[in-house]
Amino acid sequence: YLAWNPYIKELKQTIKNTSSGLLESFRGLTVTNEDVSYIFKYTTMYLE
Repeated sequence: YLAWNPYIKELKQTIKNTSSGLLESFRGLTVTNEDVSYIFKYTTMYLE
């Protein structure tokens, strides 16, 4: 996110502020069955 967004340096935000803002933007989202399906499909879990 930080590397892609060209406005971060211009706005002079700290990494902490950027991370907090990004986390806050996810707070109101609803996880759908499609989201869960995607996560299961592209996530690997290793058990020892």
